[in-house]
Amino acid sequence: MNVLTIRKFWHWLLLGAVSLVLVPCLPAQDLQLCTDVNSTTGYKVLLDDIRFNSGATDAQDKQLMDLLKFQLKNRFEDLGDSPDARYKLIRCSGRIPDGEASFPPMIVDGLVNRDVVLEIWGEVFPSSAGKHRVFLNYAMLPLPANTSARFLQRQYQPKVGSSADDIVDWLANLNELTAYAMVARAVRSLATGGPSAYDGAKADLETASSSLRTAFGDSPSATQKQLLAFLSERKCAILHDARNNISYHGPLRQLPDSIVERECPAGGGQ
Repeated sequence: MNVLTIRKFWHWLLLGAVSLVLVPCLPAQDLQLCTDVNSTTGYKVLLDDIRFNSGATDAQDKQLMDLLKFQLKNRFEDLGDSPDARYKLIRCSGRIPDGEASFPPMIVDGLVNRDVVLEIWGEVFPSSAGKHRVFLNYAMLPLPANTSARFLQRQYQPKVGSSADDIVDWLANLNELTAYAMVARAVRSLATGGPSAYDGAKADLETASSSLRTAFGDSPSATQKQLLAFLSERKCAILHDARNNISYHGPLRQLPDSIVERECPAGGGQ
């Protein structure tokens, strides 16, 4: 067996080993509950379980999640200027990730390569003193691994009616859901589309930033501040590159210096 043949042998052996490692990982992370990820095209939002701890039976929880899926599906699929830019909501019934531990690099890469931009799961606690408590987790998978806001947990106390249906309606209209999806879609589209994605990504980043600044309020946490800074930096990178990249010919190329400098003082975008 010559050297070239030996190298080929080890190359294919390594590929086989990677495949064997990847396949068992999917069931281990309950991703077999999301088989539609492999057959669905477009940007994908995974809706895992949101547990309603209000004494509801499993059957009632399923009905509530089916209702939430129906409402969110319509909302997400209406976002995007073209069919290629719209989201597909995929229900992952029975899946509740264990935080970042459920997203090792191989799993994240596999999901991102399938255009999964956002995963959502959480828990709703019984009302106390007339207040609800809702915990939601967001995984914006295309964001860089060193971005602390890639995984966010948010606590809410919505002022809504006392029934579980009221909570579902509130969840279906929560602007943060679409804001996080836009953030992740912008990052993913830039990674795959380059200059051709500048216009759509800038619009996503601006819409998401406006929505999240309202949601975070006057005193955002350190992680929330980092996310807002990340959005500003990415937007400014688009503006500056659009004026210098010869392969981009869109409207951002013609923006006056005064507008770019106002939105991105000293090129920092902070």
